[in-house]
Amino acid sequence: MNTAAHPQDPSPRVLLVEDDVGFRETVSLEFGDRGYDVEQAGCLDDVHRVLGGGFHPRFAVVDLRLGADDGLAVVEAILDRSNATRVVVLTGYGSLPTAVQAMKMGAVNYLAKPVSIARLERALWTDEPDPQQVAVPDSRESLARHEREYIEYVLLQCDGNISQAARWLGIHRQSLQRKLRKFSP
Repeated sequence: MNTAAHPQDPSPRVLLVEDDVGFRETVSLEFGDRGYDVEQAGCLDDVHRVLGGGFHPRFAVVDLRLGADDGLAVVEAILDRSNATRVVVLTGYGSLPTAVQAMKMGAVNYLAKPVSIARLERALWTDEPDPQQVAVPDSRESLARHEREYIEYVLLQCDGNISQAARWLGIHRQSLQRKLRKFSP
């Protein structure tokens, strides 16, 4: 979708809230190339700074997990400042409860990562769900699956360092290694 298709808003503003700097930079560049005015934030404090500095976004893309911050708290902060901002929540760890909560708070869409820039842009502009984007599984997920996804998330945050991840999780390194072997395909 080209922003030229929206003449009433020649340079729409987007607030991109993501703690993964590489991913945030990439998405920011993609939106910039498409004619958007982009501000970036990595945490809730950054969001308050950007919004307090006079940036009034038409759109916001918010990662659900932001290190120590909760993406839903970010959604709330953005919509408290401007309930006209169209918020899309991104997550690598989709669940039905968080999707429902995000939508009840006012998010217009909830997408699972990875997501293409075209699909993300379409989600910002339209209220119609994208049938090709499955954000939440239809069936209930087991506790073991949630545990595995969380361990994978922690490992990513620790750059694959098992000792550091074990400390983060509050378990012994050997226990984490056993769990990882159990998850292997």
